[in-house]
Amino acid sequence: IHCIESLEGTFLNEFSKSYGEKALELCQEVFLNNEWKDSYDDKLMMASYAGGMSIAYSQVGVAHAVSYGLSYLLGTKHGIGNCIVMNHLEEYYPAGVEEFKKMVEINNIDIPKGICSNLSEDQFDTMMNVSLGMKPLWENALGKDWEKIMTREKLRDLYSKL
Repeated sequence: IHCIESLEGTFLNEFSKSYGEKALELCQEVFLNNEWKDSYDDKLMMASYAGGMSIAYSQVGVAHAVSYGLSYLLGTKHGIGNCIVMNHLEEYYPAGVEEFKKMVEINNIDIPKGICSNLSEDQFDTMMNVSLGMKPLWENALGKDWEKIMTREKLRDLYSKL
């Protein structure tokens, strides 16, 4: 998710790109394979490092901005929250979400669903306020006019799918 967000972002630069591409390549090797190999531990360690360096030189995007609202209100763990959100971001990262879903399926990963189904409007407002406060993340994902693209209504609709 870090790789997709940095590689698709408007803040992309050669440092971020080189780290992101390597991290994504390693993740593809590990998570698109049906058989676990001992060498995967080292590959995942390097993918984690390179993915972190990729976002250090650029920024994350939509999945993180939305996930932070989940973490703030519901206490959703970072990685799980990002997966819950990424599962619904075809509009923003079509190829990345398609590949993400293949990885989830191949590895029999169960992503929680319906976590926002019983929330009040005040709770949705709280999550949206936190999320929309992540301005650099939105700008990286959607550009300088991001507020015209990600309206409160659109964000509310996205949260209701989670």
